[in-house]
Amino acid sequence: MSEATRSFVAAFLEDSLGLSYRSLDSAAIPSELVDGLVGAMRGSPASATLTPVLEDQINRFLADIEAEEIERAGFFVRKARWPLNAQIAVCLTHDVDNVRRPISHILKRARRFSLSDLLFAMLGLRSLYNNIDFVVDLEAKKGFKSSFYFLSKNYDLGALASNAQRLCELGWEVGLHGDFGTHDSPEQMTDAVRIMSSAFGRRPVGLREHYLQFDYSKTWEIAQSSGFIYDSTVGNRSSLGFRLGLCTPFHPPDSAWRQLDVIELPLVLMDTTLWGYLGRSEKEGETDFMSHLDYVKKVNGLMTLLWHQESVRMKGGRIYPRLLTALSGQGCYVTTCERIARWWAQRGRPLVANGRSFTMEGAPEGMVIMFKSPEEKTLTVEGGILSTSAAGHTVTASGGPLRLVVG
Repeated sequence: MSEATRSFVAAFLEDSLGLSYRSLDSAAIPSELVDGLVGAMRGSPASATLTPVLEDQINRFLADIEAEEIERAGFFVRKARWPLNAQIAVCLTHDVDNVRRPISHILKRARRFSLSDLLFAMLGLRSLYNNIDFVVDLEAKKGFKSSFYFLSKNYDLGALASNAQRLCELGWEVGLHGDFGTHDSPEQMTDAVRIMSSAFGRRPVGLREHYLQFDYSKTWEIAQSSGFIYDSTVGNRSSLGFRLGLCTPFHPPDSAWRQLDVIELPLVLMDTTLWGYLGRSEKEGETDFMSHLDYVKKVNGLMTLLWHQESVRMKGGRIYPRLLTALSGQGCYVTTCERIARWWAQRGRPLVANGRSFTMEGAPEGMVIMFKSPEEKTLTVEGGILSTSAAGHTVTASGGPLRLVVG
């Protein structure tokens, strides 16, 4: 295995685990973990991924690093993953595949809808396929915000410009739902970005490809060269589980194993997987959602949920309000994909160790530094608030330069 590949894996793990800058020796990484990450980055996971198997391996590796560092130095310092050390982060996302269907189409699928929704639709008083405002209102009641991804060529974007403007003004996100072919054609991607930017008056920074089309040798580099800060395409379409065995953000590699700036937010669960591919009942689908949420929570990960906006009034998709209620009681950090990607980029700023001193320039507000030691230590903090609990000491950044000195 090349030195570039091992260096990429070391940087990946340092970023994922919040380790101090260049503290990880690539030679110390277990070969099984290296092989698993290399395979995942090329779209060929080494094992079944019904659960986030790579995240489990990464966390076991973290436990080993922590034990070794405590034995060597007497303490261990690292960055928490999420703002205020939340146990889990959640991205609610909605692909906008359709916004309008003729009555003939609706009548052929009448059993998907409630009688009252059908009646309102027949009277022209309610759209069954443009539920953008309906979804926003549901999420706002829980204090959540989400990301919507619009196709550039399947409908008139100009007619949806007011929807997009309202979303952005309220703090929701508007991203690009890549059309067929954008995942492996820079020219088609450029065209799609141009169309959306012109219609909405703003350039999208987030991407999800239509039908989750993805080429591991092309799509990430196309996304970066097209100005996206993140992609959230990589996930399963016709089966449950974790496509790469991962459920935390990461910077993918280019063809030479150099770390790209673009960030991948792996997709964990999609509504059409439940109803369209697997034929789940609503009760089974809700159980599947909770199971995936538990998997992600156990590894301190990111739960990225894709719920098509046109499905929320349909059989199956109509359980979405119940999922929001479940999330509201989990202590989750729920926000848009754009905010998660920007957070991950800011969190990735180096935590530099110099003996018993640790500094981080431009630490984002809410960034938590975790400190563990079997013995009581004197800690001096600049640019943050020191707290103590049974789990150890934490330092919460105020925003800006952060310094921790171990006495």
